Amino acid sequence: MNDFRNITLEEASQFINALPDPEMREAMQTHLDAFAEFVEDESSKIILYEGDVTLSYLAIKDDIVIVNGNLTVTGILEDALEVNISLMLALGNVTVQNLFTFSQICIAGNLIVQNAIIADSTYDYSLHVGGDLKATLIIEYHHSFYIQGKVTAGFMYTTHAAAPRGPLQPNLKDEDFIDAVITKDELDLDKALRKIMRSESVIKNTN
Repeated sequence: MNDFRNITLEEASQFINALPDPEMREAMQTHLDAFAEFVEDESSKIILYEGDVTLSYLAIKDDIVIVNGNLTVTGILEDALEVNISLMLALGNVTVQNLFTFSQICIAGNLIVQNAIIADSTYDYSLHVGGDLKATLIIEYHHSFYIQGKVTAGFMYTTHAAAPRGPLQPNLKDEDFIDAVITKDELDLDKALRKIMRSESVIKNTN
């Protein structure tokens, strides 16, 4: 059983300040400060998972989630669920099956995504990883990626975070996806997400 508790903004800052990397400390504190008004008006809480955590599914909604340890999600990690914006800060490594991110996630350690990342925030938010990023498939659609370590992925589709503006090296185009996830000759993100949730391939010749 994974225990969690509510903490204050001041306590959250103390956990962030204990990180050894000054770049990640500054980034996490900046994002926490941006969400502070929601905590102060009590529309959001800060939820702390202490120590290493294993979950089958994790959805980030209106509460800020901080993991002071390593996080493993054997299924889907998704954010901004039922809300427009959300914030997750992981102070260790993160390993997930699928990551669907539409808001702000900061990970101090490495990020391993065993299957797919889908990222879209109309350029407003980012996936910030202090270590390395490894995934099978990355679909970046108007989302910023800030990876301090190396990026390793078998397949990458990008609209914004390709080099030199971002760290991704795309090797997929719209025509590389199966017809079922194409609308008007372009990748349909919603259709691709539903396929991935059903553990179905969205790329041609990979079944």
